[in-house]
Amino acid sequence: MTVDEVSDSSLWSREQNKAFENALATYPEDLSDRWEKIAVDVPGKTLEEVKHHYELLLEDVLQIESGSVPLPCYNSSSEGSSSHAGDEAAGKKGSQFGHSNSESNHGGKVSRSDQERRKGVAWTEDEHR
Repeated sequence: MTVDEVSDSSLWSREQNKAFENALATYPEDLSDRWEKIAVDVPGKTLEEVKHHYELLLEDVLQIESGSVPLPCYNSSSEGSSSHAGDEAAGKKGSQFGHSNSESNHGGKVSRSDQERRKGVAWTEDEHR
């Protein structure tokens, strides 16, 4: 494979990544021809490219879980769209003060920062109720 072929095959469009993610979720790990089916579902990628992309994904996950990759800082006080999102979350929090203590927050809105904090964290038994 030439350098040009390697660089071209390493570029994945948003659509290809989405197809890859959907195919990973669709085909179980114990399926004998899983990778062939995933490759068919990802337009413009070969079986080898799909497997390589998965290996890179696993490496990324291991790096993140080991703490080697710093988490991004999402400040709601900065200007722009994140400031607006923070305002929305603050308004929603304020509207929850009228709820009685017997009501759970299960159906309530959670701020964007709370959602970011909870990503990848298993739910507690109370949160499942």
